Amino acid sequence: MNRPVLNRPASNRPVVDRTASSRPLLGAAHRAAARAAHRAAARAALAALLLVAVAGCGVSQTGVNDKGPPPVISGESTIVRVYLVRSGRLEPVSVAATSGHVNDVLSALFGAGRRPPSGVGTTLSRMRLAQVQLVRYTSDPNLRNDPDSAGLRLRVFVSGPKMSRIAMAQITCTARLRPEIWAVEIAQSGSGNLKIHTCREYWDLAPLNGHLPP
Repeated sequence: MNRPVLNRPASNRPVVDRTASSRPLLGAAHRAAARAAHRAAARAALAALLLVAVAGCGVSQTGVNDKGPPPVISGESTIVRVYLVRSGRLEPVSVAATSGHVNDVLSALFGAGRRPPSGVGTTLSRMRLAQVQLVRYTSDPNLRNDPDSAGLRLRVFVSGPKMSRIAMAQITCTARLRPEIWAVEIAQSGSGNLKIHTCREYWDLAPLNGHLPP
């Protein structure tokens, strides 16, 4: 005899999900990936904003380029000849001057004393060029404005300690390199006592195997 099959009520025990143990690991990885993606998006947005700001200023983005020292603005100069001193004798030296005008040539002569080239020196390092005047050259000072006078007389006023003979030779012979200067008058420390010089009186100070202007 077959026994009737009874429908038993479902069990109240919870059904075990065999994948539940892997869910915490998957959730943590998902959150980490989301945070990384968020940070990357933020960095990209910041870079885009900086690029827009730079472009808005009309400046193209470039790297850092070392171009050396800052530029120095200076006026045009010319090379002139002046007399410095080597072994107690006059030595012609080429230096930079603002122009070839005799005023600028003498300024270069006095300036060269602060940075003389190697092997030469100067006796003007403690002197200061106070004033330079150009007048017509005549034998009679009362006729200095005679229009027939072809040459010029240079008056140089210097302040500082008493000048030596070779210091006066530096000034006189440097000025006499200009053909329009026929004679040089030098006064010191506002004394007003002007004495006429030509380079001929300093020919004993000529460089070895060289000569000086007249």
